[in-house]
Amino acid sequence: MLSPYVPAVIADSEEDLQKAIEEKRQEVEDLNKQINQTQSKITTLQGQGRTLGTAIGQLDTGIKQADLTIKATETNIEKLTLEIVSLTDEAQEVGEQLSTRQAAVAELLRKLQRKDEWTLLESLLTSQTIAEGVAEINALTALQGNLSQEVAELTHLHNQLGTTIVSSDNKRDELAVETVNLENRKTILDEQKSQKQELLVATKNQEGEYQKLLTTLEEQQQALMNEIADIEAQLSKGFDRSTVLSRQKGLLAWPVTSSGGIAAGIITQNYGETAYSTRFYRGRPHNGLDIGAPTGTEVRAAADGTVVRSDYNGLYYQYGRYVLIDHQNSLSTLYAHLSKSVVSAGQKVKKGELIGYVGSTGFSTGSHLHFGLYATPAGGWSAGGTRETGGLVSVPPASGLVPIGVTLNPTQYL
Repeated sequence: MLSPYVPAVIADSEEDLQKAIEEKRQEVEDLNKQINQTQSKITTLQGQGRTLGTAIGQLDTGIKQADLTIKATETNIEKLTLEIVSLTDEAQEVGEQLSTRQAAVAELLRKLQRKDEWTLLESLLTSQTIAEGVAEINALTALQGNLSQEVAELTHLHNQLGTTIVSSDNKRDELAVETVNLENRKTILDEQKSQKQELLVATKNQEGEYQKLLTTLEEQQQALMNEIADIEAQLSKGFDRSTVLSRQKGLLAWPVTSSGGIAAGIITQNYGETAYSTRFYRGRPHNGLDIGAPTGTEVRAAADGTVVRSDYNGLYYQYGRYVLIDHQNSLSTLYAHLSKSVVSAGQKVKKGELIGYVGSTGFSTGSHLHFGLYATPAGGWSAGGTRETGGLVSVPPASGLVPIGVTLNPTQYL
């Protein structure tokens, strides 16, 4: 069954089909360029003064970006569907060639079987002349040569058909993911529109009201961050690092990907004490790795594990919407500031599995993934954690629970 985004009549020929695929590929590329342009505009707005106008400008640009992402997803679905049609046609054509070759090989085997009943000596003795006998032997040799050639071609066609089927299956998997992405990204767009409306209502569309709200939020968030940073610093002091898995490059997969599972995003803030943390965290180290990417970009599990928590700290506080995964090897990973999560607590996930989408929920200056790495607490991530022991802790004004523990540098395991 064809995708609803592709016309029923696709192409009159393979040449037309390939032309249509290339047109869709170019459309996706052009839309991605526009998405990157909106991301640059968002970055520029982030560097400007914190005013209501700037905040609305960021939201408007984010809404435009989300809309472009939806269009890119729809176009990619069209492209993938066309590619599947092309691969299906190719598989049918190769299958027909395979059947023809198989029949030819069967016929050659029958001829050889009949001729092999005579020995070379019998062929010479029963022929009226030596020349006829030699011709008979040459004919047998030719048949054997033809058989070898046909078998080689048969093997090639088998391999080609196998490759085509694998490529078609991969495209179908991509199509399934993109279909899910489309529906989720529509939800993300609706939420962004709601966020803009909520901000306008909360501030009465007045700059003075916005500045009051901003001051209150920053004071609350700074106190929350200070508390978490102090607890994590205290936990780290008495922690035995030999109890966690040693540094292993490549143990964790890059968590942000574009369509097709290709690594995406750029590091915008490193782990630890940096110039950024000095400025924005008042000297306290940054407890994760920030990866900048447009809202709606896929976030995938860095390794196999179990989802410990899928929670929401609120639109403006701490990690916002996040997912916490325990990898059962003394390590746990945090995926924060998500625009949407698609997994729930207790769910088993595989390395590279889709778990959510990049966003800017919580205390965030722009669309990015906060990727945290923790030493899994000895007793696991208990929902009854305390400020003294860490774990999953209630830290108002953040809603839900906040993961607090001994943090590690993610880049040492990526």
